[in-house]
Amino acid sequence: AIRRFVLEVSCISRTLALKTLLMSIALQSILENNFASVFIMEDDADWDIRLLCQLAEFAKGVRFLSGVKPSQPQHSPYGDDWDILWPGHCGDVLPKNDDRRYTIANDETVAPKDHQPWLKGLKDLPEKTRIVHKAGAPMCTFGYAVSYRGAQKIMMALAIKAGANLAIDNGMAYLCRDGFLDLKCYSVEPQLFQHHRPAGSVNKDSDINVANSDAVRQKGVTDFIVLSARLNMEQMIMGSDQYVKQW
Repeated sequence: AIRRFVLEVSCISRTLALKTLLMSIALQSILENNFASVFIMEDDADWDIRLLCQLAEFAKGVRFLSGVKPSQPQHSPYGDDWDILWPGHCGDVLPKNDDRRYTIANDETVAPKDHQPWLKGLKDLPEKTRIVHKAGAPMCTFGYAVSYRGAQKIMMALAIKAGANLAIDNGMAYLCRDGFLDLKCYSVEPQLFQHHRPAGSVNKDSDINVANSDAVRQKGVTDFIVLSARLNMEQMIMGSDQYVKQW
């Protein structure tokens, strides 16, 4: 069945087709197991070691944009009125016809602005600023959460709306952008999860964009992440506070 699926998807690569199939299986499992929500992360994703503090602020932002008061009981810290939360992407745009923002100022976990070349929505904001907003059209799926309601909408919508010639991350991004089925998607910039590029051959950077280069990276790097969990694995295991700080 997997082979037949891959051969039929002629407009995207074999790797992207398999990724789309596996993500579809993950979404289907949400419905079959009646999970309230699931977080899906790529195996080469990285994050700041202060992630729990970042997620607390992200949750406040999502609740604010959803119109959920801090005192209002909800099952989820993020409130219960969302379909996709997209904290791990490789770029987003500010949505049209929705200028609501939740601003996190003086955030020490935010990378310097000269290391945020892709984030156009932040160019006029001060250093150390992070914003939560309705998703415009996030690209890449380094880390994202889907609610039960969201899985229902995505599975139905991708079958009739996005088409088989789109990678699933692009398909979901366009569904968020268009608000199809009133899909409620929220994003954060700079992102909280990012693709890690390890030390060694640059050919290992991606399973999708296969390179053929002799270049060797001397040390690992993760864009946008100040105190990388992957670069500080030894420090955390050994209980050291001498962290590797990228900037």
